[in-house]
Amino acid sequence: MFWNNVLGWLGAFLILFAYFLLIHKNLTSRSRMYQWMNIIGSIFLATNTLILKSYPSFLTNIIWFIIGLYGMFHIIKHRKSLKLKKKWIKKK
Repeated sequence: MFWNNVLGWLGAFLILFAYFLLIHKNLTSRSRMYQWMNIIGSIFLATNTLILKSYPSFLTNIIWFIIGLYGMFHIIKHRKSLKLKKKWIKKK
């Protein structure tokens, strides 16, 4: 049970700290760090809540995880398209 609690506290800290950094403009919602903190934090909290059989919280954290992956996908997609545009402009 000790490691389950550690994961839960770390997950909560990561998600809340990411939000704190977002509010104070140290991170943006389009930064990889912000998305990784949410992805990892939600996995830790989902693990904690699954072990505790708190299914509504588990589902909420799985959805938060999916949202984080969706955000990360768009960050990567956007950066790749910017690189392609820069290469295309240099060729002209």
